[in-house]
Amino acid sequence: MDLRKLHIFSTVARCASFSQAAQQLHMAQPAVSIAVRKLEEELGLPLLDRSGRQVQCTAEGRELQWRAEAILGEVEDLKHSLGERRQLLRGELTVSCPSMLATYHLPALLGSFLAQHPGLSASVSQRGTTDIRAALLRGELELGVISEEGEPEEAALERVPVLEQPILLCMHRRHPWARRREIPIEDLHASPMVIYESGYFIRDQLDRLCRTAGVQPEFRIQSNFLPLLVSMVRQGIGTTIGLAVLAEQERGIVGVPLAGGARLSMALAKRSGARLSRVNQTFFDWLASAAN
Repeated sequence: MDLRKLHIFSTVARCASFSQAAQQLHMAQPAVSIAVRKLEEELGLPLLDRSGRQVQCTAEGRELQWRAEAILGEVEDLKHSLGERRQLLRGELTVSCPSMLATYHLPALLGSFLAQHPGLSASVSQRGTTDIRAALLRGELELGVISEEGEPEEAALERVPVLEQPILLCMHRRHPWARRREIPIEDLHASPMVIYESGYFIRDQLDRLCRTAGVQPEFRIQSNFLPLLVSMVRQGIGTTIGLAVLAEQERGIVGVPLAGGARLSMALAKRSGARLSRVNQTFFDWLASAAN
């Protein structure tokens, strides 16, 4: 049973006439009759009573007409839905991102993209860059924001730059260090800090700097929940590390660069050669175009 025969039969049943159905379908009447007869042979049931002046459905024909119209309606809805996705009128962008970028930088990017495509929505999950990188390489994620610093296996990842900023030590505006021009890593020894857990590149960068300098800060709180860290900084519980966007947007917090010019470069990445959803691929291409 194919959809074409169902469509022809449904038209004949609705018109109660082979000739009128043929006109609506822009077909020759014999071709319409042959299609209906083949459908009856395929089902082994008479579907139409041809004995009167008008064609009438048998009981089986009425049931098939009802079901055929429902099926054909579903097919048209599906075609319409897929057509909208093809034209980016509908669909969902999915991306995984570290919380700091998701909070302070990603909204502007998403806002610009979604404003151009008002029928789209976005789903953003929060993860550390280490987890995102691994999930991309395993094919578990289509898009994710990772650190730009390459590793040998990352030839398998295509990347588009998203953000590059110096790593700052962020503190309450009344902190004794708030007016400094930079903070030597050595000053962090035994200094109270509220910090991301391992697995976030900015935390891993701090750990590397501290190991090189032989420094061990006092980690008062370790959490991946950014609002908690910001609140603890405001209360003077400790300093944290962050980017300029954090210090710029959080009231009462200032950021001072770490000595040595430590910087953080972030990129939107996908697995090389991976077939993305149309929406995700369009966002990746849009960001690449904006970066050039």
